[in-house]
Amino acid sequence: MDASTQLGSVLERWSSQARKGYLEMLLLARLKAGRAYGYEIVASLKQAPGFEQLAEGTVYPVLTRMKKDGLVDAEWIAAETGPPRKYYTITATGTRALVEMRSIWTRMTAILDAQETP
Repeated sequence: MDASTQLGSVLERWSSQARKGYLEMLLLARLKAGRAYGYEIVASLKQAPGFEQLAEGTVYPVLTRMKKDGLVDAEWIAAETGPPRKYYTITATGTRALVEMRSIWTRMTAILDAQETP
């Protein structure tokens, strides 16, 4: 394996782990913008760089866990056409968690920047 291929493999693995790590924060940020159902959430996140290939099957288990953790609420709402949709909203706990997640993100960025300064 040449150096370029090896680097690509390392970066893909790292990027995959990073996306898993901040998916919850992105979901909370999306729901802070307003109530949404699963497909809307996925479509919105697919607009973010690195999430173009995001599968619905990745998002729903995370939303289920976040509901269990009290970060989001979910309710079924009848649609004008088609079956009812499950809408998700951020809770007060979810909003506080998002603030803390952003704070951690900011601190990690500062730590990274400090490492690059001689």
